[in-house]
Amino acid sequence: MNGMDELEAARFRIYALQDGAVRAQALAFALTVGLFDRLEREPLTRDAIGAAFGLAPRVLPALLAFLASNGLIERREDGAFANTPATSAFLVRGSPRYAGGRGLLFQGFYPAIAHLPESLASGQPWTPEGQHDMFAGFTAEQQRWFAEGMYANAVHGGRSLAEVVDFSDFQRLLDVGGNSGGYAIALAGANPGLRATIFDLEGVRELALERVAAAGLTERVAFAAGSFFEDELPRGHDVVLLSSILHDWDDGDCMTILARCFRAIEPGGTIVVAEPMLAEDATGPDHPAASGLTMALLGGENRTRRRIGEMLEAAGFSGTWMSELLPQNSVVKAVRAE
Repeated sequence: MNGMDELEAARFRIYALQDGAVRAQALAFALTVGLFDRLEREPLTRDAIGAAFGLAPRVLPALLAFLASNGLIERREDGAFANTPATSAFLVRGSPRYAGGRGLLFQGFYPAIAHLPESLASGQPWTPEGQHDMFAGFTAEQQRWFAEGMYANAVHGGRSLAEVVDFSDFQRLLDVGGNSGGYAIALAGANPGLRATIFDLEGVRELALERVAAAGLTERVAFAAGSFFEDELPRGHDVVLLSSILHDWDDGDCMTILARCFRAIEPGGTIVVAEPMLAEDATGPDHPAASGLTMALLGGENRTRRRIGEMLEAAGFSGTWMSELLPQNSVVKAVRAE
């Protein structure tokens, strides 16, 4: 009987995988209209939610049931719906642990995701230029969503990275492709003696500086605009961070990025790579594996720690160190010799 129960549970997990696109779209809708933000201010009845967001009676019950059954909202004894603690922590904008931007990030990927079966079968990205095409085609709104999503990832990733790598001996951090500054902010906040420069495209400067100012770090975190494919990186830093950068690109592009990092970093300085990495035996972890499917579609690759280490050595770095295999981002670091 227990075996049958386990099989039945597995069947519904398979259903959840099959429903994944619908689930993601429904969550993105709730985030986009601000449903969780509104419920954080005050619980609302079903009818009040329908009126507040213009939701038809035919679809409203299904949306509420989906959110409630997934532990995102709960119905109180008085009949009103309220956020659960997890939603208040992770899906309400303004929360220091907000992760909802990641759900909005994938809004910009939906046209590409339809081509995943073709990419898996052919081994090729969905367009000849892969991520180069995708980023170039973003609307201003999608760029904002992408930046919010990357910031959501970076806030949590930065806190984890600060626990895995000791940055207290470094003076100047260069966050390459740092987007809106989640890692730079987290690491500067955890290390009062650290100054940081976020290096990314001009389009994210405003959002990055907003985030930096909100964190009270304007005096220690700066922004430099540029492309790591077209421009040399700012000099004068003793640690360079690549957070979820290399997995976006094929090996040739990665070596271009690493060559620029090698030229920019001070002799004796350290390069830190933090991103989703796979087990050597291809058994997981779950998040890096799912992320790896997105990378397969877009022309990148979630690699193993050993492979990242080999790429760093090929770029001229030495003294490679690797963290344990972690459920979100693993870490590989190396040194530019004196």
